[in-house]
Amino acid sequence: LGRFATYVGASPYRAPATLNVIAHVELAGGVFYPRGGVYQIALAIERLAQELGVTIQTECEISEIDVQNGRAIGVRLADGRRVPARAVISNVDVTTTYERLLPGFKFRASRESSCSGFVLLFGINKEHPDLAHHNIFFSPDYPAEFEAIFRQGRPAEDPTIYVAITSKKDTQHAPPGNENWFVLVNAPALSEDYKWDELASRYRDLVLEKLASWGYELRDVICTERILTPIDLSRSSGAWRGALYGASSNDRLAAFRRPHNRSKDIKGLYFVGGTTHPGGGVPMVTLSGKVTADLVLEDLVGPKG
Repeated sequence: LGRFATYVGASPYRAPATLNVIAHVELAGGVFYPRGGVYQIALAIERLAQELGVTIQTECEISEIDVQNGRAIGVRLADGRRVPARAVISNVDVTTTYERLLPGFKFRASRESSCSGFVLLFGINKEHPDLAHHNIFFSPDYPAEFEAIFRQGRPAEDPTIYVAITSKKDTQHAPPGNENWFVLVNAPALSEDYKWDELASRYRDLVLEKLASWGYELRDVICTERILTPIDLSRSSGAWRGALYGASSNDRLAAFRRPHNRSKDIKGLYFVGGTTHPGGGVPMVTLSGKVTADLVLEDLVGPKG
């Protein structure tokens, strides 16, 4: 049951007991799997937005949020163009938004970061009928794992390993006789103490050794692979220090200290996503979008009558 605290990047030994509600929701209510994978939710929202007349532009790198007289008035693109706006919503990590897109504004990430992740993506040319869609191989010393991640700032030497094989449910995700493995190990947020660029391959071998000790020798059946370290997660998503959930939830008031969806410093600027309210994970981030949309409408149109 302690595993559920990791759903928000926290340590089961320091997170508030309130998070036990996650266990109740999942075990009593069950979970849903969107056919085709979680990304189908994003594609469905995109289709709905376009049906409503929304114009979506991608591949437009933002270099700065335009602020005049304390109000966000648009964004500047990396190619020099400016896009005016009555409201600006940032779905990047709140700390990253301040550090990279708001020069002149200070934001202190005063609390410790949540954990990050070390991910291995494998194409396996073998089937494992005894495994399920979701599989967890627990470390024999669970407390030591989180001591390493949060107190010592280093990956665990004997980590818990989560393996998702979506081809168990979505057969088109792998060719016949093959499987797609998503392997996740909790890892510390980025620091100067651990050089992922130098040590990623070594940690990959350690994870494979641990899986082999459970009876799953993969080294001769991997036909394709990709490694994602906290550095990659930071670069691809803008996650501050590669932390998956922003500030950690390792204290009882963490939920109340999250940055608000409406910026307190800049009018017309709003935040959405896993580092603001109400929290991380697809359901919570979806709710965050609704909360932020309601705030924007309230400010631009007025409160609902």
